[in-house]
Amino acid sequence: MKQAIGVDIGGGSIRVSLFDEEGKELKSNHTKTPEHLDNQSFLEILKESIRPLTPGAIGIGVGSPGPLNNETGVLLTSANMVGLQNVPIKQTLERAFSLPVYYENDANCAALGEAYFGSYKEYESQLILTLGTGVGGGFVNRGALYTGYLGNGIEIGHTTSVIGGALCGCGAKGCVESYFSTRGFLNRYFEKTQTKLPNAEAFFDLVRKEDPISKEILEFGTLALAHAVRGAIHLLNPEVVVFVGGITNSYDLFGKHLESEIRSNIFSVLNERLKLGKGRNLSGTLGACSLVFAKKKV
Repeated sequence: MKQAIGVDIGGGSIRVSLFDEEGKELKSNHTKTPEHLDNQSFLEILKESIRPLTPGAIGIGVGSPGPLNNETGVLLTSANMVGLQNVPIKQTLERAFSLPVYYENDANCAALGEAYFGSYKEYESQLILTLGTGVGGGFVNRGALYTGYLGNGIEIGHTTSVIGGALCGCGAKGCVESYFSTRGFLNRYFEKTQTKLPNAEAFFDLVRKEDPISKEILEFGTLALAHAVRGAIHLLNPEVVVFVGGITNSYDLFGKHLESEIRSNIFSVLNERLKLGKGRNLSGTLGACSLVFAKKKV
């Protein structure tokens, strides 16, 4: 059975895993990265994290936050990894290990991993949304990942839900990410209460305790997300919309409302086949690894 490596590059660490074609993790490696890096030191850490897992692998899939260029395999910049700019990830790894390397935005990796190994893998056309610090998206059709120009497509989190609304981290106003994401929930709660919550779990704890302000924020955010998804459904017409990411740990608090709002606002004919639901929340390394198996299948 073929084996491939998945690499998940995050703000403070690099996770590397070796998987078989069924998505079973065989080996793994986790390396923390310093706060301040330059390109050379980062690439050395990356290579040493991958090296022990290369024997027997047919390829390496790499996922990281953008912006990036998936054609040249270059990480352009990183808000969470200070000092990195125009990092030649694909070229460096291919030279070091003589293996094919596939590099994509981490949300695209999550989408492809969910499509190949997730709860709805039997369906050909899937729109996958990652709900976490922000809102990411990916679209997989017949096993092929749609990435857009240079790998930065399906940025559903930066579609406008509220004209002239809250300022988003991207610099625009009214993005759905400003209303339904960890960052959005915490910022909206602070605006209303002048209280800083530490994380999404604290926000959802308040919702469970029937706190009226957090409930109002969640309800509005759910509506904003539902209508952003409505627009994406009308554009792409997927068979399935799958929600993954850390926020889906609280899916019981908003899932039914979200699905109902989506279904009541899309063309009725689309509801005849459309599936909506929570995904498996697969690891970032498996999502990245799926790039290798997908390339072998398409």
